Amino acid sequence: MRLRKFRVRAFRCIHDSGDITVGDLAAFVGRNESGKTTILQALTLLNKDEIASDLDLCDEMVEELKSEVKLAEGEFQLNKNEINMIKEKFPSIELSKIKIFRTNKEEEIQYDLGDIKFEQDENTGLKSWKNLSVGLLDFVDTIPNHIRQKLDTRFFEGRAPNNKEIFKTNLIAFNNNILDAASQEHQVISDWKEFYDKIMGDFDNILINSIERIELEEFLKDNLHPRFVYFSDYKKILGNINLNEYLTSPTGSEAGGIQYLEEFDRSETVRNLLYLAELELRELEECQNSPSKLIKLLNTASRKLTDRLNPSWKGEPIHVELRFNPGNILSVVISDVHKDGMITNTGLLNRRAEGFKWTFSFIVNFAAETQKSELKEAILLLDEPARNLHPTQQLGIADLLKNLAGSNQVLYATHSPFMIFDYTPGNLLVVELDRKKHLSRIFYDYWKADDATLTPILY
Repeated sequence: MRLRKFRVRAFRCIHDSGDITVGDLAAFVGRNESGKTTILQALTLLNKDEIASDLDLCDEMVEELKSEVKLAEGEFQLNKNEINMIKEKFPSIELSKIKIFRTNKEEEIQYDLGDIKFEQDENTGLKSWKNLSVGLLDFVDTIPNHIRQKLDTRFFEGRAPNNKEIFKTNLIAFNNNILDAASQEHQVISDWKEFYDKIMGDFDNILINSIERIELEEFLKDNLHPRFVYFSDYKKILGNINLNEYLTSPTGSEAGGIQYLEEFDRSETVRNLLYLAELELRELEECQNSPSKLIKLLNTASRKLTDRLNPSWKGEPIHVELRFNPGNILSVVISDVHKDGMITNTGLLNRRAEGFKWTFSFIVNFAAETQKSELKEAILLLDEPARNLHPTQQLGIADLLKNLAGSNQVLYATHSPFMIFDYTPGNLLVVELDRKKHLSRIFYDYWKADDATLTPILY
């Protein structure tokens, strides 16, 4: 599944990006603090388990955010395999593209499936969203005009809500609205209470959406939902891994404190390193009292790790060796492997240059994350890849990105002219910040941006 168009609203310094078309390998260019990182991080809101924080909402859009706003929305093109998977499960449905969005009011990710016609379920009376909303609006039409003008019926005029809890919350709010607006009209209150009690009395049996639609959305979420993977310097790993600290380190959204302040989360990279090596810490612990078993286990893990990393490594191949040392320390030892088979420069990873450590950590995370995604293609979001590298090494990373774009989609932010190699609109996007309004603007027609912003492109 490939992202073909996206829009970001009310997220940090972005009021409204407008609809932005992107290709399979898209570079975002702009000055510092122009909003490049914000765009990439906003797209992670389209991950199915992501949560939108109130702290990320735009301060200048308080009034707009009182209503439901789509913070991030993406239009995705399905590939042939995905279309066939849907067709096999739902023979009557033709689906080649979908929209996925997240709002400020609903925690769950939502799908817009366009004009697909679903099989109609047998719902009579007030047991379906369609019948209920029509019945409620018909009731409102019978109310005297001076009361009707005070009622907010927009929720019931829109599309079906994502779940019954949203419906219940809005129905209760509307009940309070009408009781207040019609407090002096006893007949209106009496008729409304009869209607309202009928709905609430059979609330558990109300069907918000077609059963077929619900099943399709669950199928998309469980099997085909796109996966956004964000990469930055915070995943850098060092040469010696204290397994005691690693086992007690926080994970996911719980991570924070000093690791966050130092801008890297070693524990995440360690997890990915162990995943690529197919090394279970339980096995390591069981073998500690048997040197021969421990050596065999680590040799096997080192070989698997090396074999999985080298295809993405540019330049001379490397050999990665895992060593277990006293104090429950797992060391990562790197050697250069030359064309004639000679091995040189053997030493701990943390003795290598910063650029080497960044590249190694990036490839470990990339290889693990994409292999974990199995049949799902990843959408990789890279924040200034290769910024610590010499230009010749940056060109190597640029080649790596080109290769990644074959089986994945790559969106990245950069300042380097050596990382820009496709000037097609949609594959090169320029971001500028209006500092007075603190508002980012994205140029699809990048040549319309100012010359200072275009410096890496004009280089």
